[in-house]
Amino acid sequence: MSKSLGTKLQNIIEQRVPDPLTFALILTVVMAALALAFTDTKPDNLLLQWGDSLSALLSFTMQMTLIIITAYVLAHTQVVATLLDRLAGLAQSANQAYALVILTSATFSLLSWPLGPIAAGLVARKIAQQAPERGINVHFPLLAAGGFGGFVVWEMGYSSSIALAVATEGNPTYELMGRLIPIQETLLTTWNLLSIATTLATVIATTLWINRRLNLTATVVPDDMLQPLTTMNAKPVDGSVDHGGNYSGDQNANAVEGSRHLSLFAGGLVLAYVCFWFIENGISLQLNIVNWTFLGLGLLLVRSLPHYSDLFSKGAHVAAPTLLQYPLYAGIMGLAMQSGLAQQFSAYLVETTNQTLLPIVAFLSAGLVNIFIPSGGAQWALQGPSFVQAAQSLDVDMGVISMSIAYGDQWTNLIQPFTAVPILALTGLRLRHIYGFCLVLCATTSVPLLLGLAIANS
Repeated sequence: MSKSLGTKLQNIIEQRVPDPLTFALILTVVMAALALAFTDTKPDNLLLQWGDSLSALLSFTMQMTLIIITAYVLAHTQVVATLLDRLAGLAQSANQAYALVILTSATFSLLSWPLGPIAAGLVARKIAQQAPERGINVHFPLLAAGGFGGFVVWEMGYSSSIALAVATEGNPTYELMGRLIPIQETLLTTWNLLSIATTLATVIATTLWINRRLNLTATVVPDDMLQPLTTMNAKPVDGSVDHGGNYSGDQNANAVEGSRHLSLFAGGLVLAYVCFWFIENGISLQLNIVNWTFLGLGLLLVRSLPHYSDLFSKGAHVAAPTLLQYPLYAGIMGLAMQSGLAQQFSAYLVETTNQTLLPIVAFLSAGLVNIFIPSGGAQWALQGPSFVQAAQSLDVDMGVISMSIAYGDQWTNLIQPFTAVPILALTGLRLRHIYGFCLVLCATTSVPLLLGLAIANS
């Protein structure tokens, strides 16, 4: 691909790709049309299914909103801002900057999937802020897209919803399988660990290849960002917060609420709960416990409770799109699940495949279904039974078929606006700024993922 062709393609994508809300509405219409065309669902029932499902993700929506806001607060405290500065400073060249963001994203994604895009967004933004002064020419949207690309391995690690589900009693396919599938047969297999390495190598290689084709002579930052990079470094005014966490509004608070002792007490109380929770439940990074950890740390690191409130308000503005988009995706999931379209699609594919192709078919179908149902757990509940039965009849390993669905689920997250919300919120970029790069990354990462499944099924 020549430089001019690549630039032209990216310009077209930036001009044509709709914003995430419009994207969600388009997917809603497409899903409704498919349900009406291929199922016997009547329009009035379809409307009720959609409306009833809008509230299905309210709990998850609040969890994701809080994780964005509390991460934003942490990033604006003096201690974390300094750490981010030092981490970003590790990159001595553009290539190192891209690799650093990708590997940061992947490391956190393997531990707990929401943390990958959050960490990548914070580090990418910090690198882009420092780049001009340090003489490092980076393309900020490509940097963010690469960080989002590191998220593509989340189902291959500790945060895998499907691998952990099949290892847990009471999962949707437990009775069909007749046994649990331990992580030694999924996450800890040689082929899965090899696939993590090759997939990340592909993300890095693709990102660096695109960067070379761009032939940058200066750092590229879009003019129409939702949050300009300069806003974090602006001089504080009365009642404002600078990027180092200095809050001038403390002088307007009374002696009690402006005291740091209250924020220290509140933060200590929350973190004490977190410690006891881990003692009782072991090392398990659930969304709620991640949120309370971020909340507790933020309260410990701010100057006062008013300082935290001010940062929280600014973070709420950043996270606002989450509140608007996620109910629409809940409606899309409801249409796919309640109309029976997703189950019908999976059953059809199972009937037309063979032993060699089953993992590949499972991977591709999961990738397609994920566009409309961006939830690993929900996908397994819908697609798992059909593919488990096919695997049994075709003598395909249960661990392999489980991870085939998992791989497909994580793969098309790269082009799913639903999963891009956190990194877009924390970088201040728009979907169209990174989407062209995400399409390329989605295409190239399919190769190591499919190769890993082929090796596993051989």
